[in-house]
Amino acid sequence: KVSLDLPQFFEFYKVINAKALSERIGMNQSLLAQYIKGIKKPSAIQTRRILKGVQQVGKELAEMQFLI
Repeated sequence: KVSLDLPQFFEFYKVINAKALSERIGMNQSLLAQYIKGIKKPSAIQTRRILKGVQQVGKELAEMQFLI
């Protein structure tokens, strides 16, 4: 398992769009941006909420198939 804080995660996985993720998980975009920039530190509950959203996107991507 890899453990990263939010700023490290979004720096490493630049393909993840924070605005789209915030909309998907129902979080204020500005608040998520502050977490990503390290301006604010998310609570454990907020961290789990963000992680759950990221993991759901990952699961959907892993199950994706393209029409040929």
